[in-house]
Amino acid sequence: MNTVYDRHETRDSQSWIVAAGRGAMRLSWHTIRLPILTLLVLMEPLVCWLLSLAAILGVLTALFWELFSPRSHFPFWTVLAISVGIGMLQIPYYVLVRLFSKR
Repeated sequence: MNTVYDRHETRDSQSWIVAAGRGAMRLSWHTIRLPILTLLVLMEPLVCWLLSLAAILGVLTALFWELFSPRSHFPFWTVLAISVGIGMLQIPYYVLVRLFSKR
């Protein structure tokens, strides 16, 4: 026969196990998250500079070949779209930084 005391004791022991599991998961998340966040933050100036440089050079290359090329089959819009896409790669980078910086 189960008494109120027995059910309360079982619930307390299960809640302790759940709390310990949550604590272990939180510790493992912080163990993974902090080194990745540190690397992302340290690499941010270099990554953003390289992506911006590649985007600007792509746009300038597309404009140069469009204006000064004697051939008319240069893929201007494709090169321009790729350059803008490279520039927009900063958005997922900042999303990753934000994801790993949350608690």
